[in-house]
Amino acid sequence: MFKILFILLFLSSSELLANKKTGRLSFGGGIHNFMKNGYSVCVQPGAGGCDPNSSTNAVLPVPFKDISTVFSFEYFAKRNIFKILKPFIGYNHTTDDASYSYFGLSADLFFGDCKCYIVTPTLAAGWYINGDEIRLGHKVEFRSGGDIYYRFKNNVRIGVGFYHISNAGLGDSNPGAEQAILKYQIPF
Repeated sequence: MFKILFILLFLSSSELLANKKTGRLSFGGGIHNFMKNGYSVCVQPGAGGCDPNSSTNAVLPVPFKDISTVFSFEYFAKRNIFKILKPFIGYNHTTDDASYSYFGLSADLFFGDCKCYIVTPTLAAGWYINGDEIRLGHKVEFRSGGDIYYRFKNNVRIGVGFYHISNAGLGDSNPGAEQAILKYQIPF
């Protein structure tokens, strides 16, 4: 985060900001929980191999070391806030039926003489539903990360995003999950 602030302070805004202000739709796919951390929950110990040594019916955390495929859809607004921040909303769904709906702010930072290399840091808050996926410890989750894009002459972007999803200590546990998503963005 401090590196981003350093870049913003010491580079002129004409080097970083785009000339065209358009809304964008983003479609993507990638992997969820690629660092393989967190816990799942065993509702009936002894059944299904959760904890065969337990004789109670308590809810037990069990290490969750699985990854899944994630699909992403995002809408970035046309208008900026404070000249550089762009609001966006998004939705992620995994093959293990977890879903995450979120809204947040992003900033497009353009590099190169062609302004075709783009770094987009993002920060969002949203609602997470576990499904058969990693238990993140709370329904309210925050997502931080960013995208690296190449922008073509027709303003279509292709890139990759890396994100960390966490409840920031709101829940009893906070294992977090990481995502890596290949993205395709179209302007409109």
